[in-house]
Amino acid sequence: MIGILGAAILLSALSAYEFHDVDQNQIGHWNEAFAGLCIEAVAFALIISTGVTILTLIGRHLFQLSGYSPHWKLAFFLGVGVPLLQYLWDFASRVAAPKFAGASLSAFLVAAIVLCSILFLRDAFRQRQLCQAGNLMNGPKLLG
Repeated sequence: MIGILGAAILLSALSAYEFHDVDQNQIGHWNEAFAGLCIEAVAFALIISTGVTILTLIGRHLFQLSGYSPHWKLAFFLGVGVPLLQYLWDFASRVAAPKFAGASLSAFLVAAIVLCSILFLRDAFRQRQLCQAGNLMNGPKLLG
């Protein structure tokens, strides 16, 4: 969530103050536009984080991965990458098909939640495999 918020707020500042990529009624009101984008960033972070957390917890339970948590680096870089991709996705969809920009953003949210959850579960599978391989390599201890 920290990665998502950090990247989203930075993108909000760039969008409002540098690129002037705001709603038509907010042109010239850059501080208000930035505040609105920050509120959207918090909502975006909550939606993505909650969805990923729920799906990952369900997957960890179903695949019996309860002892394995995602690495913090993976979580941070996914958190930074999701808002960057979302901004590019949203910009491209507004240019290519403005009528479907809202639906496109919804599709992105669902895809991001599912993909991040899959990557977290894959990381947990790898951790389990490494742990099991480590136990096999050590083998049983012989007394003697």
